[in-house]
This record gives sequence, structure tokens and C-alpha cells, in this order.
Amino acid sequence: MTSPETIEAFWPKDLFEKGIGWVIIARIKEGGKKAVVEVFLVDVLCLGVKNVLHEVCDPDYYQRRIRNYYLSEYPMEQIPPARARALVEQAVQYAWSLGLPPANGYEKAARVFTRIPASASNERFTFGKDGKPFYVNGPNESLEDSRRIVEHLARRCGKR
Repeated sequence: MTSPETIEAFWPKDLFEKGIGWVIIARIKEGGKKAVVEVFLVDVLCLGVKNVLHEVCDPDYYQRRIRNYYLSEYPMEQIPPARARALVEQAVQYAWSLGLPPANGYEKAARVFTRIPASASNERFTFGKDGKPFYVNGPNESLEDSRRIVEHLARRCGKR
């Protein structure tokens, strides 16, 4: 008999203070022989899911190279997987409401949610800053990308 899969999730303790952070959801499958890991870069101020990292690997590799890395580099805490799902999905919905799509690869990565019941968390998160979207450019966004996003937000939401 194969043991059931386990799912664990982590997010930064200071996510809503900093406005951006990595959310990890890992499924350990096939009796502990395989890990399916999704890491979402979540921007709670404006852009929703900015980046997605997907990894299928050995659970030991996940422990050593992914989980331990994020836990040592960032002030992370373990959370219920349903809470992580709620945050990621609501961040995407918020960005969509602003006319901003999630990062490439989000749809594929969101498949990790199929084993996490949406009804397991009814928590509602607040996005933006002072009731409005607040854009902060990232290191991988060009000046043109930033300009385009700010102009889009000004048309959609008005100038700050």
C-alpha cells in the first residue's frame, strides 16, 4: 500500500509588510519518492503573481535545495496549504481586477491546488496599499515595463 501524499506550504512572515514574497507549496507524492513544488512570487500590493518556479524532484533535493534555502534566506513560516491557495488565488484575482494577468506558467503551477480544497480556507486578504494598487518595480522589470504598468494603472484606477 502506497502512503498518501503530503502537502506543505510556507510564506514570508512579513509578506504584507514588505508587499512581496515567495509562497511555496510542495506535494510529496508516490510514497515519498517524488516532490512537486510550486514557488509563487506574490506581489500583494499590485501585480498578484509575478513569477512562478516549478520543480519536480526527489524529496531530499526539495528539502535541501528548495525548502531549506527559502527558510534560511527569508523569514518564512509554515501555513496550512489551503491558506496558501487562498492567498495565491486572491492575489491573481486582484491583479485581474486591475487588468493585469498573472505570470507565465501560473495556470500550470496552479494545478497544485487540485489536492487542496478551496473550501478549507475562507480567509480574505487585503491587497494594495491604502485601498489602492501600489506598483513597485522589480529587478527584472525594464524601465519600459514599469512605464507601461504605471500608465495602465493610471488609466484604470486614476492617478494617485
